Amino acid sequence: MATTLGMPTLTVTVKKAAQTVAARLKDGVVAMIVRDASETSGLYVVGEKADIPSKLAVATAAQVERALIGGINRPQRVLLSVIGTSDDLVTTGAAALASSDFDYLAAPDDVDTEEMEALVEWLDGIRAKYSVGKLVLPDHAADNMAVINFSASGIQAGGTSYTGAQYCSRIAGLLAGTPLTNSATSAVLEEVTGVTEVADPDGAVAAGKLILVYDGRKAKLGRAVNSLVTVPTDQSESLKKIKIVAAVDLIRREAKLLLEDQYTGQGNSYDNKLVILTAFQDFLLQLENEGVIQAGSGYAELNLEKQRSWLKEQGVDVTQMSDQEILQADTGSYIWIKLGGTILDGMEDFDLEFYMGSNTVTGGTEA
Repeated sequence: MATTLGMPTLTVTVKKAAQTVAARLKDGVVAMIVRDASETSGLYVVGEKADIPSKLAVATAAQVERALIGGINRPQRVLLSVIGTSDDLVTTGAAALASSDFDYLAAPDDVDTEEMEALVEWLDGIRAKYSVGKLVLPDHAADNMAVINFSASGIQAGGTSYTGAQYCSRIAGLLAGTPLTNSATSAVLEEVTGVTEVADPDGAVAAGKLILVYDGRKAKLGRAVNSLVTVPTDQSESLKKIKIVAAVDLIRREAKLLLEDQYTGQGNSYDNKLVILTAFQDFLLQLENEGVIQAGSGYAELNLEKQRSWLKEQGVDVTQMSDQEILQADTGSYIWIKLGGTILDGMEDFDLEFYMGSNTVTGGTEA
């Protein structure tokens, strides 16, 4: 197959450059879109309660406060896109966030199905570039690893009952405040005193729903899954988990930025290719040290098979070439790299055995 010159080709899937990942280990950024007629439309940066725009309706300001609660940590900040009641959710509200760096986005609590579908389409577009953003939507089965389908009702907090839609900002803040080394499974919402019981929690999780459960002591998240249900045959079932996708997103983005910002345009010699591999190996080692990927699992190497196939397409007889000769061959402007590593999951499923003399009392527990 003939190749044509154009924009430099870059295909990076589930790979890594670690410095920004390390910076995002502890806390992320929340984005919110709210409709409010009393406050001037625009994008506001909220780092604490005092930064919330003063003219926001009380209920709207409370949603922003809930986002600031966070999880293990507080989110770095909330990027608040305020739109008028008649403004379009995507072309006005989401567009203000298009060039912003955020981790989880919550929509207005009155978002409808058509708007949620439009938001998902918009998100897919910005994620195809540099964004690591994910959506938290109420009862929306998007079948998409970047969309969290928060399915809860009858949420009791502070003597008030809330819908799942009204609590999406709280969930976005909780996820952003969960370190990348941790799973949000069973994360406790201290202020919640009750929630409508889900009849079949296991079935809900299997359907890609993030639910709330009350165990008699505390209200907490169920298994921290996104809405992905249909996993492509060449992908991993682990992509159903919010923690895994968060790590994959940062790895993908930072690897892409590393290549584009540091190496694009350099001479495509074998020595320079080895320099890039060394850089990626350093990034992956840092991720191992930070507990994002399993120690000893990271690797970076040239993709021998893709290089062999490309040479054949250019009419090169590769039948008598050794693997090393193929790796050192001239590949024009192309370089194919394989990166890998085992992203560490969170502890969620436990099997406990207590021995009392010669008798065994077993007790398995699942998050």
